[in-house]
Amino acid sequence: MGSHRTARAVIAAAVVTAITAAVVLIMGFAWHGAGGGRAQVSYNAVDMRAQMLDNGDLRITQTFDYRLESRGTPWRQMFQQYTLSSDRLTTISDISVTDLTTGRTYTQDDTVHSPSGYGDAGWDSTCAGHWYIADITQSESHPDPFDPELDALTATAVGEPAQTKDVEIGWNIPSTRSAKSMRFELAMTWHGVATAYDDVVALEWEPFSALNSTPAARVTGTFTFPKGISESNSWAWLHTGAASETTRLDDGALQFTVTDLPGGEYINVVVMAERQPTLAVSREQAGRMKQRILEQERREARIASNARQREARGRLIIWLIPAVLALLLVVGALIGAKRACTQGRRHTEALEYWREPPDMSPAAAAALITDVMPGIQGSRDDRQMTSTLLSLVTKGVVAIYPGSAAGYRGLDLSRADCVSIGQLIASDPRREADAAGMCTLVIMPRVYADRAGLQLCRSESALLDVLLRASERIGLPVFDFGQMQAALKDWRQGYAWLHGFEDACNAEYQALHATVPVGVGARMLGGAAMIASWLTAFIYTAAVGQIALALVISLPLLFAATFAAQVSPRQAFTAQGEAYADQVGGLMRYMEDFSEFGDRGVFDTVLWGRYMVYAAAFGISDKLMEQMERAYPQLADPEWANVHASNDGLVYWSARRNRAMRSRGSGIHFAFGGAAGGGSFGSMVSSSFSSVGSTIRDAMPQSSSSGSRSGSRSSGGGGSFRSGGFKGHSGGSGGGRGGAR
Repeated sequence: MGSHRTARAVIAAAVVTAITAAVVLIMGFAWHGAGGGRAQVSYNAVDMRAQMLDNGDLRITQTFDYRLESRGTPWRQMFQQYTLSSDRLTTISDISVTDLTTGRTYTQDDTVHSPSGYGDAGWDSTCAGHWYIADITQSESHPDPFDPELDALTATAVGEPAQTKDVEIGWNIPSTRSAKSMRFELAMTWHGVATAYDDVVALEWEPFSALNSTPAARVTGTFTFPKGISESNSWAWLHTGAASETTRLDDGALQFTVTDLPGGEYINVVVMAERQPTLAVSREQAGRMKQRILEQERREARIASNARQREARGRLIIWLIPAVLALLLVVGALIGAKRACTQGRRHTEALEYWREPPDMSPAAAAALITDVMPGIQGSRDDRQMTSTLLSLVTKGVVAIYPGSAAGYRGLDLSRADCVSIGQLIASDPRREADAAGMCTLVIMPRVYADRAGLQLCRSESALLDVLLRASERIGLPVFDFGQMQAALKDWRQGYAWLHGFEDACNAEYQALHATVPVGVGARMLGGAAMIASWLTAFIYTAAVGQIALALVISLPLLFAATFAAQVSPRQAFTAQGEAYADQVGGLMRYMEDFSEFGDRGVFDTVLWGRYMVYAAAFGISDKLMEQMERAYPQLADPEWANVHASNDGLVYWSARRNRAMRSRGSGIHFAFGGAAGGGSFGSMVSSSFSSVGSTIRDAMPQSSSSGSRSGSRSSGGGGSFRSGGFKGHSGGSGGGRGGAR
C-alpha cells in the first residue's frame, strides 16, 4: 500500500507541475508576445485644456493621438461619448473637429452614417471629413438627432432628481487599415457645469469615466479659472487611480499628467473657487459648501494615502515573501509527510481470510472498510444505509418483497411467506414486470409489540425510527420505496432523523477506536505550499516578467509540495484497529474468493443472510452472489430454494433474482426480474433505498446568505497642492468615454 501511495503521489505531483508549467508558458508568451495585451484602438497621448467661463460653462479643447491596430475591416469613425445631466451638464455646443495630421477642418453632417454600410470609395467620397452629434440614450446603433439648443436639458439643483441623456460626438475619417498615429482636435463648450453656492463656485469635470474602454499611454491636462481667481482663493483636486502628477500655477490653474491610463479607470477633476462678483454662474444653490468639500477631499486624501501605504507594503510582500514562504512550507510538509508515513502503517496485503461476521455493526464495517481498502465501490453513506436496512431484514424487524405495494393490495404481508409470494409473482406477467425494479417494505408487528426485545444496535434503531416516521406519513406499515420517496420529498424534519442515523453510525465507528488521524499537518502545510508556489509562479510571470525564474524556482517547490500532500496517509490503525481490519478485510477477501474453498459445508441461510448484509457494507453484493452460485449450484433449482432458503427472504429473493438474470439471455422466463437490468437483489435494494436518502437530504432546509450592495463614493486622499492625484470619488460632469469604429 505504501509503494502504491508513493507512486500515486509522484504521478499527481508530476501532473500538477506539468499543468502549471504549461499555464506559465502560455500566460508568459501570450502576455509578452501581445505587448501586454495591447488594445485594437488606444491613445498614444491625450491633451486636454478646460477654461472655466464666468457663467460656469467650460470651454474644452481635447487633442487625441490615436493608435489603430490592423483588423479585418478598416477604421472609419472616431467618437467621444458624454452623459448630459440636468444638475451638472445641460448641453454641448460650439463643436469643431480638426485633423491635426492633415490640417483639415471637418464640417458638420446631420446624418449619422454607419461605417458598415459603405465600401471604401463610397465612404471616403460621401462621409469622410464630416462630424456629427447624436442622441444615443436609447440605442448606440440607432442614434437620434440632437440639437444642442433645442434638446438641451433644463438645469436643476444639485441633489435633486436629474434628467440625463447620452450624446455622441463623432467624426468620419478616411478608411484606414491601421495607423501608428492619427491626431485630432475636438473643441466644444459644456454648459451648466458649475454651481454657485453662497460661499464658493464648484464643479467636477470627468473627461474619462470608468466606462471608458480605450487606454491611454499619457494624458495631460490643464484647468484654468476665470480672471480674478488665483491659487490663493481656489482649490483643485485630481481623482484617478492611475499614476499621476499635479501642479498648481500662480493663476490657480491646475496642470496634471496621468501615465498608463487603463480602460475602466477614470479621471475626475474637482475644482472650487471663492465666489466673485464678476462670476455670473447660471446655476445657483443656497447654502455654504466650502467646508463640506474641503472636509470631503481631506477625508478622501487620507484614505488614499493609507491605501497607497498598504499597496506598497503589499508589493513588498508579494515580491519577496511567497518564494521564501513556499520553501519553508515545503520543508515542513516533507518532514510531516515522512513522520506520517512512518506512523500511519496501513493494513497490508497480508490479510488472512475471516469466515465469520465481524464484531461490529454493518454501519461500522462500511466505514472501516473504506480505510482498509481505499477505493471501495459506492459511497460510505449509501453502504451504511443499505447494509443496516438488510440487517433489519435478517433480524425479522422488517421484510422486503419485490414489486410495488399496490401489487400486494388485499394481502397480509406480515404473515406471508417467500414461497407463496414467489409463486404469486410467477403466475402473473404483470406482477413479474412490476417486481423487476421496485421493492415493498413491511414493518413487522413485533416492532410495535416488543421493540426492546429486538436487540438492535444504535444504527439499526436509528434507521428503524426513520422507517417508522415514513410509515406514519404514509399511513400504513406496508409501503414501497416509491411511496416512501414521495412521502419524504417535502419532509422538512426528515433531515433531523437522517442526521440521527448518521450520528449513530459515526458513534459506532468511533467506539471501535480503530484509527487515529495522522498527516493533518503535512497535508495542510503541503496545500499551503502549493498555493504559495502557484502565487510565486504567477508573480514572477505576470508581474516581474521572468518566465525562467518561475520555471526554475516555483515549479520544483510545487512538485515537492504536491508530493508531500498526496503521499501522507490520513489514518493510522491502532492495535485494536488492526484486529478489526483483519476481520473486515479478511471477510471481504473470503466472500470474493468463496467458490475456491472446499470446506464450505452445508448451505447455511442464516450465515449467508449476514454475509449479504456485510457484502452490502463492502459494496460487493454482486460479487458475493456470483460466488454463492458457483459454490452452491443447487440454488439454481427452484424447488431446492423453496424448501431450503424460504426461511430467509434476503437469500431467497437474491437467488430468485439472479436466476432471472441468467435466464433472460437463454429465453427462460422465470419469477421476477426477467426484464430488469442486471445486478443482485441487494444491489437493487441499495439503488432504490439510496435514492430515498437523497430525497431526505434534498428536503433539508438550506442556509442562505445574500450579499448586499451599497453604493458609496470611492475615496482617496490629496489636496490642492499635492504633487499627484488620488483615487477619490468619480462621477463628475461628462463621464467621457471614447473609441473608434
